[in-house]
Amino acid sequence: MRLLTAISFASLAIAAPALAAEDEATGLGVNLSDDFIVEATPPQAQYSANFGVKSASGTPANFEGEAYLCQVSFAPAPQNADLSQEEINTMVGSPEWVDMAKQSMSPVFTFEDDTAFELAGYNGHEFIAVPKQEGAENVRLVLSMLETAKGRTAISCVADAETLDEAIDAFRTIRDGVTPPA
Repeated sequence: MRLLTAISFASLAIAAPALAAEDEATGLGVNLSDDFIVEATPPQAQYSANFGVKSASGTPANFEGEAYLCQVSFAPAPQNADLSQEEINTMVGSPEWVDMAKQSMSPVFTFEDDTAFELAGYNGHEFIAVPKQEGAENVRLVLSMLETAKGRTAISCVADAETLDEAIDAFRTIRDGVTPPA
């Protein structure tokens, strides 16, 4: 009987779903396969929850000097609380919102590209930017943002210009594994 119980538990362990991490206070979650390592990290700046994500195999590699391939963060936005998700999705999909987001980041970034995306019913926007700081001409930041009634979720990933095309699929896989607080 003990052997059967042990086999049952072992089969459950083998069939375990992807790695999941959740910040209980906010509901921010990251659910990825074991191709990635997800670690809770101290919140930074205006964010109240933060996770670092890196490749379990080392490919793609973290950008030089960075501990993680991507950071997943959440910042509360009380001004969103009275809006429906449909209203928020319309707002995030508007040229005015995209322009406002770019303007707020334009002191430190030049934008190469931006595209809309959808994640679990939430509209978001992905920006590819180059830092304006001297010596960072080869750095590429891929920043994906989406909003819910609770706030803004940001997925920030870094590569260099030469490896961006190779890394972008991993960045988007990480983004697609995020569950924003709703």
